[in-house]
Amino acid sequence: MEKLTINTMRVERKGVFDKNYKKRFELTFTCNEGKSGKSILVIGLNPASENIHILDTTTTFILNNLIPMGYTTITICNLYAELFKQRLKPSEVPNNTENRKYLDEVLKRGFDTILLGYGNTFLTNKFVKEEKEYLIKLLMGYKDKVVDIVDDKGEYEKLTATHPLMAGRYFPNRWKLRPFAFEKAKEKAKDKELSKKPKGKSISEEGEKNQNEESNPNQDGQPVVFAETA
Repeated sequence: MEKLTINTMRVERKGVFDKNYKKRFELTFTCNEGKSGKSILVIGLNPASENIHILDTTTTFILNNLIPMGYTTITICNLYAELFKQRLKPSEVPNNTENRKYLDEVLKRGFDTILLGYGNTFLTNKFVKEEKEYLIKLLMGYKDKVVDIVDDKGEYEKLTATHPLMAGRYFPNRWKLRPFAFEKAKEKAKDKELSKKPKGKSISEEGEKNQNEESNPNQDGQPVVFAETA
């Protein structure tokens, strides 16, 4: 028989929840391939499932794109820890202090990269804007490590903090991590008239709106199992 080549990889999963499984503070994947790689913290909007055995589409896109980039420790946290299986309802979150504190502690682990991927939904929601502004201030001490996703051809370069679900669908396997534009984020936060004046949207901007608003930004229907995990 012809000699065969066998490749194996084990991926450990760890979820951190509150005692009632109403909140998920962290989901971490560690790849054990006999060599150490880079670590990355991905900050999304909110978790959608308490089941770490089944991966949703967003998480699958994250793993399928970041593992080939050499990241062997991938930690996913969010602006909100509350589990909303259908759609985040910021007004129903009584207090986000606990999640803020958790994020602060997670950042101290010293990740090689911090990826902002909370997308462009809830642009005018006062609760979400407040959380984004708090996070931006929290990240000022890590500015040189903060990135967001853009495609390798620059077709979606006008978007910021692009959600992995949108990136995975519109430019799969073409992710590029670029330095996050902090100044642009500040300008966005100050622009209170953004949604009051109707403006024509580019295909890329409209695409992210559709992908993030018409479906759950963290779980897109049927879960998808990451084929290479064990």
